[in-house]
Amino acid sequence: MEKLLKEYQGWLTDNKDFYQHLKSHDSALYHRFQPVYDVLNYLFEEHKDEATMNEDIEKIFQVGLEYLNMQFFTCKLYYEKTFNKDFHEFLDYDKVISYALFIEDLKYELVEKHIDYNEDELGKLSDYLLDIIEGKKTIPDNINLYIDSKVYKIILSEEYHFNGIIDIFVEIGDALGLSFDEEKEYIIGDEL
Repeated sequence: MEKLLKEYQGWLTDNKDFYQHLKSHDSALYHRFQPVYDVLNYLFEEHKDEATMNEDIEKIFQVGLEYLNMQFFTCKLYYEKTFNKDFHEFLDYDKVISYALFIEDLKYELVEKHIDYNEDELGKLSDYLLDIIEGKKTIPDNINLYIDSKVYKIILSEEYHFNGIIDIFVEIGDALGLSFDEEKEYIIGDEL
């Protein structure tokens, strides 16, 4: 458990400034990551002095940390390579990047749960978003409606309801009594 807490503290040290920039600019990516970030911070503060934690808490921690690692890696790759570390230009495309991350989450969930979906159309939608980001193209005003309508047509099961990592962490946060609308300050300590 101590190893997992140290990994998380290392992740915080490496990514807190980037996250705070997203927060201070009220980025769509900040709102995307907030439930996972807040739950992990809460659990870290609650369990940082314990030698062990129960299996459920450890699993939440592990899944959340892996998720943030992958998502932040992708965002930082765009920030550094596509937008040449120009944070404001990166922010111009934050919603499209968030949609691209959503599509990756959706694809993972569909495959994991063996849900029938149109792979070609999902691939085309992903390519469409990546083309906008990498080509720094004009973002259509109705992109959210376009993506929603495409996703609706891609999923071939009418009974399926996507419940991704973010949704799960919102539920966990609710169970912990966290509110994601409030401003919270977290301090990274050197406890470990």
